[in-house]
This record gives sequence, structure tokens and C-alpha cells, in this order.
Amino acid sequence: MKRIALAVVAAAAVPGATPATAGTTSTWTVETYGQFDAGDAADAFLTSLGEVRPGWQTTKVELTGDGVWSALRLGSGAIVVGTDADGQILKVDGAKSAKLGAIPGAIATVALVEAGGTLYAGGMPSDTVWKLDAAGKATAYSKLADTETVWALAAGSDGTVYAGTGPNGKVYAIDKGGKARELFDTEDKRVTAVTVTSDGAVWFGTSERALVFRYDPRTKNTRAMADFAGNEIGAIAEVAGGVVVAANELADPPPGPTKSADTVDAAEKPNAPKGQGVKLPDVGSKPGADKDTPSNADTQRKGARKGKGALFRIGPDGQLEQLHALTQTYFTSIAVAPDGALYAGAADKGRVYLIEPDDTVATAFDVDERAVAQVFWDGTHLAFTTDDTAALYRAGDKASGAKYVSEVFDAKGPSQWGRILWQGAGKLVVETRSGNTAKPGVGWSPWAAPGKLATAGGGTTGGAIASPPGRYLQFRVSLPDDGALRRVQSYYLPQNTGTAIEEVTIELANKESQPTLKEAGGKPRNPTLKVRWKVDNQDGDDTAYVLAVRRDGDADWRALSLGKPPFTSTSFEWNTETFADGWYRLRVTSSDAIANSPDRALEAARTSALFVVDNTPPAITGLAVKGGKAEAEIADALSVVTELAFSIDDEPWRLATTVDGIFDDQAERLRLTVPTLAKGTHTLSIRAADAAGNVGAATATFVVR
Repeated sequence: MKRIALAVVAAAAVPGATPATAGTTSTWTVETYGQFDAGDAADAFLTSLGEVRPGWQTTKVELTGDGVWSALRLGSGAIVVGTDADGQILKVDGAKSAKLGAIPGAIATVALVEAGGTLYAGGMPSDTVWKLDAAGKATAYSKLADTETVWALAAGSDGTVYAGTGPNGKVYAIDKGGKARELFDTEDKRVTAVTVTSDGAVWFGTSERALVFRYDPRTKNTRAMADFAGNEIGAIAEVAGGVVVAANELADPPPGPTKSADTVDAAEKPNAPKGQGVKLPDVGSKPGADKDTPSNADTQRKGARKGKGALFRIGPDGQLEQLHALTQTYFTSIAVAPDGALYAGAADKGRVYLIEPDDTVATAFDVDERAVAQVFWDGTHLAFTTDDTAALYRAGDKASGAKYVSEVFDAKGPSQWGRILWQGAGKLVVETRSGNTAKPGVGWSPWAAPGKLATAGGGTTGGAIASPPGRYLQFRVSLPDDGALRRVQSYYLPQNTGTAIEEVTIELANKESQPTLKEAGGKPRNPTLKVRWKVDNQDGDDTAYVLAVRRDGDADWRALSLGKPPFTSTSFEWNTETFADGWYRLRVTSSDAIANSPDRALEAARTSALFVVDNTPPAITGLAVKGGKAEAEIADALSVVTELAFSIDDEPWRLATTVDGIFDDQAERLRLTVPTLAKGTHTLSIRAADAAGNVGAATATFVVR
């Protein structure tokens, strides 16, 4: 490569743009959720608006069993947890957990509620709502008809306990004396979620049809409020103006002797309405919009069901609003904060999602356990339990050591770093490091704070990147507990790399097959050569090309006219009819001056191998017919003779050959035995073609006696 001096003006860098060409100041911007998600957050979380915020400190209490089916904070401040360890109920005080009691004969305690200071529980399997005393002893409180499992419990302000049951999908109301009455038959399999709202209404959701109902205790009427295209309502929680539900679509379990209601409906009524569908977000566009896990890398926990889920707000009039959706798993539970924010646990990846009142979505917690089972309030702080390994997490104050480390940025070549700018809230500490290997580590520069810090308009702060020049750059940001990071932009100037010409090929633009057999009136030979060149433009600079030719033996190069500059294509059709026949070389010269300042512009060149420009047809001499044989001499000045043909008395053209039968020379002799003809005068026409596609012709008249 060599430098060239041309006057050019560098284009201005465009904020938010992808890296520009090497000749101009370029930018790397991180401002969207997807861009921030490419990095790593520690004690911090990312929002769908593209914002990094400090997370919360958490404390963990390990529990007995593999999974938690229910959890509740009692009025006393203690937490009780229903597990799958033989129906045990654990009590957690501080950092310690102990067995409180167990439901007789149950595999798991799947429902808990406190009413009037008394703890009630439902088990799987169990047709009874159980009452536990202070010592944890369980006594039968209310036996329910047509019931195998009590899936959900809720309590009204008057002490009434509401129980959602299966497998017949009935809801029961149990008074303070333990007397139960059937409140409503949903005609579905199970009632999987029940809640009582502040107006006294009882909301409940079902499985397998994913129906939501509202019972009004004042009118004693129950009304269906919504149905969803999925097959389960996993949770219901009260929000201002209605409720939020987790509407899930769980993958069907392996086929058994009976079919689910969804399967039957799909088979018998394929065109029937399917209920409210879910609009899934684009993969990578927000938290929970995960891509598919390859089947050979499936890390699904044992016994878990796959599925998808969405959160919907249901108004008192049945108006639906989708708040968030997960592409690869489903929601298990919901807790509502005093400010209206929602926290929802997910059945895979150990996540609790935060949905704020303005619909901003974030992954608030991400723990090692694979599933979050229950989310609830422990006083003024959030708490949640996990499956896979049973544990209780309590959220505390904001994390004081929140950090965000960006992905590694590749400038595609050695670069000079400029300024780094950032926007956010609080006192953010920004640092960078650089290197020449794709993976940071040995040989990279240490983390360094930018110099010459200054504040600009719009809340932007920035300074000069102190890291040494290199190909790769990375930044990290430390956030205070009240901080937020919203945007980072760095400027850099890549070292210019010229556009190399790797290969030049030249061939006829239109080469006919068997040109000597062409009928009269066909298209004339095209004297155009197709020139192509392969380039290596590593930095993607806009590049212009210049072509020149030189006849073998001449001293000077002759430039080809390419039209209005700059010529940026990597191919050219060259009309050679104004050039003398002969052997030539062609030179392609590249220049990136249109994308670089004069002191940085580079050019490169490559010259082709020898090629022929031949627009003159072969000459045919001495054509004569004697003794039933035709003879002629064919000669071409530059190219090998490649084809002969003949026609007698304007009959169709037929191929002929040479004396030795091989076309391998610029001079050949025709060998042709004339077929038997009627007596009289006849005309023999001969055509000869060369390797350049030129066709010469000759005619002779002869007499057959």
C-alpha cells in the first residue's frame, strides 16, 4: 500500500450509528436493551428501555425438599412454606427454617392462607382443607365433595376461606365453622388460582381452558371475565382497577389413556375461537424474549413442563391488556408492589421479572436455581422461593457494588481512541481497557478512568479514553445505589487499511458456441471483454478504481475511460474495437481517498497476466475443389484456429476439420471430401473461427461433370 495525497473532507460521525469507514471518526454506541444485554451486569439489572440500574442485596435460606409449592408471610412476620417433602410445611424465622407440620397423606402442600390469625392448608392429593395450630398440628377443617386436590386458597375480610379444587374445577366457600358450600362449577378440570380483591370480589382461574371468573358476594353472581388461548391460569393478583393474571400455555404431557380438553376441542372444532392469544416479543428485544434452546443442549429441570406465558391486566368490564410475555417459559406467581409495580416469577432460568407502571420490563432477580415458585411481600421487601433446589430469598436494600461490563468492541483493526461519553443518574464511575486479542486478559491494558472529564448538555458526561491504541475496547461502569446508566458512546479512529486487489480476470463478454454454424442474420461478434477483479477491503472503506492497459512491448500505460468518477464497481466491460490487435496487460488500481483524509488515503494495484485483443477474423486462402476434395489454407495473426464449417449451395452449415484433425495452431489446412452432387455448377462456402470468436469466410465455385 502507498499513501496518496488527495483533498477529501471527512464525514461527521453519526451518534448511534454502527462503526463507520476507517477514514472518518467512528462511534460505538450502547443504548438499547439488546446492546446492553450483550454485556454483563453484576448486582444490577437491565430494563427494556435500555437502562442499567442497581439491583437488591439478597439473603438466602436453604429449605428442605426439591420444590416449594406455596408460601405465605403470616401476620406475626414469620414465613411458612409448603413443600414437596411429604407435604411438610416449614416455618422460617430469620435465617433458620424448621418443620412446622405436615398434611397427612399429602405429597405436597400446594396452598396456604391465613384467615383470622389461623393458618389453613391444602394438599396434593387431599380432599380436605386443613387447619394448623401454633404447634403445627394439622386437623381436618373442611372436607370438600368431588375433590382430589385443593389447588388454591384465599381468604375474605369476613374470615371466609375460598378453595379452588380439582379434578372437577369447583370453587368452595368455607365459613368460620368449617362448613363448605359449592360456590361455582367452572366445568373445567382445576381451579389453580384464587384471590379476593379489596371490594370483596373473588377472582379465580382454571386449567385446562385458562378461564377467569369473578364472583360478586353482594349479588351472588359469577361472571366469566376472560378466556385465553393457553391452558392454565397460574396466578392472580389484585391491581388498581382489576387484576393481573398469568396466562400460560403449557406443553402437553406425554399422551395417556385420556385426552385433555384442549386436545379434544382442537380435534372436534378446529375452527372454533381459541380465546385471547399472546403476542410474543421479538427475540432479544426485552427481558424474557429468549431464543430457542437447542434440543441437544436442553437444560430443563427434571419433571418440569415446558411452555410459554404472558401477564394480562383484566379490568372490571373484562377489558384485556397484555403487559409482558415470555418466549421460552411461563409465569408461576405474581406480587404487586405498593407503587403498582409487578414482580412475577418464571418457571425456568431462576428469574423474577419486574413490570413497572409505565410498562418498562426488567429482570429484577436472576438466581442459580432454575425456577422461581412463589413471589410475595415480606413486610416492605420482596421475597421469593425456588424449585429445583428449595430455597427462600429475601430482597434487602439496593446493592452498593453494582457494576456493568460491556461486551468487547472490535474496531476491525488498530485504532486510536477518542472520547467516551455517558448519560445516566448518580455518580457513575466509568473505566476502559484495550487490547489486541478478542478475549480480554493477559496482554490487555489495565482498567483506566478517562481523563479531562467534562459535563455537556443533556446530562452527558465524558472524557478522553486513557487506554492505549488497539483493536479491541471494553468499558465498565460502577453505579451507586441511586444510580442509573442509560447510554454510552465512544469515539475512535481506525488505522486505515487499503483495498487490496487479489485477482484480475479477463474474458470475452459473450463467447458463442460453434460460431461457424450461426445462421445468416444472427448477431454480430461482440468485441467486448469482461474485466473482473477480486478485492480484500478489510475496513470497508468506499473505494474507487482506475483501469489502464499496455500493449506488450509498449512503454506507456493507456487509461481506460470508465465514465463519471468515482468508479466503484469491481467489474468493467471494455469495448476493444478501438484498440489495435495484440497481447496486452491490464492494471487495476484501488484508492480509498474518497473515504479518508489525504494523509491517510492508500492505494494498491495489481496487473493481469497477458491476454489477447483480437478483433480480426482468420484469413482463408487457396480455396479450391479438385477431384471431389476441397482444400484451403486458414491463418490467424494472434489466435488459434478453433473451428471450421462448410455449406454447399446454401444448404445448412456443417462442421469440417483440419488435415490432422486437431485445432491447435494459428495456421491450419482444410480437409473436406465433397459429397456426391448432381452434374452442374455448385458453390462451396467455408467459415473459420478463432479462439477470440472472430469468423472469416470464403467461397469457391466448381463444376461437377
